[in-house]
Amino acid sequence: MITVFTPTYNREKDLIKLYESLINQNYKEFEWLVIDDGSTDETKKLINDLKKDNKINIRYIYKDNGGKMSAVNKAYSLAKGDIIFGIDSDDVLKDNVLGLIANDFEKIKDNKQIAGIFYLQSDINNKDKVVGNLFPIEDSPVTYYDIYNKYKVTGDKLLVMKTNIAKKYEFPIIEGEKFVPEALVFNRISKEYNFLCKNYIVACKEYKNDGYSANYFNLVKKNPKGNALYFKELYEYSKTFYNVYGYILFSIYSKYKFRKIYKEHPAKLKIILLYIPTYFIAKVRK
Repeated sequence: MITVFTPTYNREKDLIKLYESLINQNYKEFEWLVIDDGSTDETKKLINDLKKDNKINIRYIYKDNGGKMSAVNKAYSLAKGDIIFGIDSDDVLKDNVLGLIANDFEKIKDNKQIAGIFYLQSDINNKDKVVGNLFPIEDSPVTYYDIYNKYKVTGDKLLVMKTNIAKKYEFPIIEGEKFVPEALVFNRISKEYNFLCKNYIVACKEYKNDGYSANYFNLVKKNPKGNALYFKELYEYSKTFYNVYGYILFSIYSKYKFRKIYKEHPAKLKIILLYIPTYFIAKVRK
């Protein structure tokens, strides 16, 4: 069975389109797990009304607002499917893709080195146009890090994972913050597992003015500790000045003192060289 989960916050008006794309699937062995992250609109009523249709298996979970990553962690912990993926409340699945996904995973279910499969997505306003570029490597094991850094893949992709592996890699919850970059966790997964890539579109994304994609820098600036941690761990993969700069920048936004910044990063000399210019950049960017 597949768990399709949706973290949602005050997206009552968008969820109906996603629901319609789910009931149009010819493969029915799935659950739709809706994680309501503290909505104050009529999301609960809407989902309860949809459940009465009895067309698909829907589970609705309400939690206090804690940000998307805490909602993802909740979905991982409650998932009943062997396969799991998240789709945002304002996105939709293409017709009859769940069967394709289930078939792909049947072929790799016994491969303990493969954590999941990446698929393409399109813009909801042009459902045949791929967001970003195609995967230059297909059906060969590759790490998450190499997909985006060695092979320079761009654009939002949909990642479907084996649930037992996803459960091992919860997103860190940082006090006072509600977001960490997804790449932080998937880079951790790269240390143990590979992925496969498929060059066909399974979902269509809608880009809203108030969404994550449109406001990413402001989002990470409001949640700097998670981004500082991301750049710190990224240095393990690529020992560039840029990754040290990113670590310092978001550490400054986190109000960390120089002593802490210096002590907790292995590139001591680069920290010394970059701290003062990064400090002034941080002040300007405020």
